[in-house]
Order: sequence, then structure tokens, then C-alpha cells
Amino acid sequence: MNNPTHFFLSFIFLVISFNPIHAQEDYSDDVKQYISHKKGKYLLQNAILIDGTGNAVKSGQDIFINEGRIEAVGIDLPITEGATIIDLTDKSVIPGLIMMHEHLFYPDAVDDGRFGLSQMSYSFPRLYLAGGVTTMRTAGGINPQTDINLKREIANGITPGPDIDVTTQHIDREGTGILEMSYINSTEDAVNVVKFWAARGATSVKVYNFITREDLKAIVETAHALGMKVTGHLCSITYKEAADLGIDNLEHGFFASSDFQKGKKPDICYPFEARKARLDMAVNNEVVPPLIDHLIEKNVALTSTINVFEPYTGREVVPGGGIDALYTDAKEKVYKRWSGKQGRDSIDHHAFTQAKVWEKAFYDAGGLLLAGTDPTYDGRIVAGYANQRLLELLVEMGLSIPEAVKVCSLHGAKYLGIEGQTGTIAPNMDADLLIINGDISKDIGQIRNLETVFKHGVGFDSKKLFKSAEGLVGIR
Repeated sequence: MNNPTHFFLSFIFLVISFNPIHAQEDYSDDVKQYISHKKGKYLLQNAILIDGTGNAVKSGQDIFINEGRIEAVGIDLPITEGATIIDLTDKSVIPGLIMMHEHLFYPDAVDDGRFGLSQMSYSFPRLYLAGGVTTMRTAGGINPQTDINLKREIANGITPGPDIDVTTQHIDREGTGILEMSYINSTEDAVNVVKFWAARGATSVKVYNFITREDLKAIVETAHALGMKVTGHLCSITYKEAADLGIDNLEHGFFASSDFQKGKKPDICYPFEARKARLDMAVNNEVVPPLIDHLIEKNVALTSTINVFEPYTGREVVPGGGIDALYTDAKEKVYKRWSGKQGRDSIDHHAFTQAKVWEKAFYDAGGLLLAGTDPTYDGRIVAGYANQRLLELLVEMGLSIPEAVKVCSLHGAKYLGIEGQTGTIAPNMDADLLIINGDISKDIGQIRNLETVFKHGVGFDSKKLFKSAEGLVGIR
């Protein structure tokens, strides 16, 4: 333990670990070029307001921001000395988005046809922020240490991006076949992985397809003791089993549920059988409602990644309009798959319909529905653009526009335990809010006219951030 290298690394870790978040008042030149409004006093006047609570839209609203905090919201607020007035007539304000299934990697099909993943530490953070994401959870990382370092760079004003709740690697036993993932060999391994990443700054845990119930039980107990929550993309373990073992969150709506598979053996993942059993089910059935009730009873949140299941026929190549963000080869691959799917995606359409109906039923029953985009699969889901598209799809699912905003803001804040700080537009909250050029209360598609992203009271130019990542997704 007297090794000088060990001492140096320990010292660096302590310095990084105790560097206060949000203390940074200065920004690097890279960040400054995207700032349209420095931290200060701002009076936003006459806005169309959706406050994130799900309550009715309010018109003619003023919002007073003072050094990063919202001090007042109402009609005809007094003008404070030194405040910059921003006229928002015919413009909308909603909370910054809190997205719960994001990644800092992008899929890359390697030469032998296998599925691969590449870290996007440059393009993705700025794209998320450009799309209105002020807080995000990485629901699993291929290199969590990179994500942890990036989180601190963003907090210290070195790199533009959202606040990040960093998740561990995907904790799984061998079977997925993705080279960028590591695997555990025992329950003890699983516990050690949780402790390892917790000590380095991860704040959430992700479990994956092939773990056992014994693994999950130990992971949940360890994570909860460390103040961390556990989410999962499951297969070997059913949703009901996971809820009974204390999992906090389930990913991809009901897409990853193996509860419907007849004759399923405990702790064994049969992905194709589970998928077939689900697809064979009618949209309206007697099986899903009791499962919904059980999840709600056990306080398990459900993350919608509805955009992953969006059909291809007659829809955008890159949902949200982000085709130009892709580098040339990625653009060609995505377009080729999209083109080949035109008129040939009936299965995708059925899965999409199931997802919309079942997730809406979970929400209507009082479940904590979260939202995320999961930029993986075939490369069609692109950070930032997909987050805006997700709002549109939640409305297509049947949520009202204020409800869709609430799912993408307050619900995420509640899950992360930061609802007293962000997620709604109200006095004493952080000034995390979006200014949109148009009336989003009448047309959710106006989210694509996002102008300014206020994060902790600093305004960022959405269009400049989007432009800065053009042609880079898939490269860096």
C-alpha cells in the first residue's frame, strides 16, 4: 500500500470525487461559444407555460430567474433592477427534459456482421443538450469510467452537455455476445461490480439479460445499501420476479418481459421464445393488467423507449430529423435498412401498437412512467433528435401534451430523487427550462423549434449545438 503510484492515483481519485458539482462559474472556450445567456437575472415575459406537473397550460406567464434559480412565476411580475427582459410572446416554456434511458455510445456493425458499440463522448453530450435534455441517466455504459469523467467535465464547464446520472456497466452473465460488454461468473462477482463502480462515482445500476434471481437479489441489496437504484433490461428473470426481488425500474416498457412465455424455466433466457409469446398476444388481453397492478404495488417504475419500436413505413429515416448528424457510412447503413423496411414492417407495427397501449395503461393505472430513447439497435435513434421525437410519440400514445411533458421531466426527477431541485417550473427550483419558438400546447411538433436550453440558469443555443455535431455521430 506504500506504492507511490497507488498513492498518486488515490489522491487524484479523492480530488475528483470531492470536486463540487455546479460550483464552476467559468466555462471553457468550447462551451462559451454555445452560451446565448450567461448566468444572471432574467425576466421571461408573456410565455405559454407547461410547468411539468401535468396541470393545464397557462398563457401570459412571466418567469423570473435569479442567478440560476427560479424566484417567481406568474402574470405581470415586477421588473427587477438589473434583469434582462426576454419577450416570449407566441413562444412556449417547458421544463428541461430528464431522460432515463440514454447512452453515450452508438451501434456499429463490424465487418463480420456482429453488433458492436462505439463511445460517442464528443457528439452525444452536445446533442442531448441541444435536444433539450438537462439531466440524463446512462442506462448502462460500455465504459462507465469515461462516462464518469465526462460527467465531471460537464459539471466543471469544460464540455457542453446535460447533468449525468452515471450507471454501471450492464451487469450480465455471458450470452449477449457483444464484445464491448464484460460478464460476471458468480453472484459474488456481481456484488463486486456494484461496489467497484459505486466507489468510482456511478450512481445507478443496470442488470441485463442472463443474470439469475440470486444475482439480482444480491445486486439489489448491495445497491440499496449504497443508496443506488437498480434498473434492468431482463429476460432470464420475469418482471414479476424482479419486482418481488426489489428492482426499482424496468426498461423498454413490456418489450423485455418474459412473463408471457409458457413453460419458462427459472433463470433461463429464451429471447426468441419470449419475443414470440409477446407478439402472439392480442393488444387488449387479460394478462397485462394484473402484471401492471403488481408492478405498481411494488413501486417499480417503467421506462418507455417507445421510439425504438417506431415502424419504418412512411416515417422519417432518423426520427426527429437527425439524418445529417450521421457520418457518411452510418447514414448509408441507416438509410439502406429504412428503405428495405418500407411496406415490410408489419411485425414492427404490431410491437409498436402493443407498446403504446400497454405503457399508456401503466400510466393510467398510476404507475411511474419514465422516458428514454436508447440510441442503439440499427443506428436510427440519434441523441437529441430522438429525445424531441419521444415527446411526439408519447402524445401519439395517447398522453395529453402536459402529461407527455410531465413524463419527460417531473417523473424522471421523482425517480432520481431530485424533484425538489428540478423537473418543474416553479419558485425555488433550478432554472432548467426550454424556450420554444411556437405554441407547443397546440402542437407537440413545435418541440423541434427549440431555441434556448436554460441549464442551471445558463442559456445555450440549441441550433448551434446541433450544428456542431453534424456528420460526427458514429465517429466520436
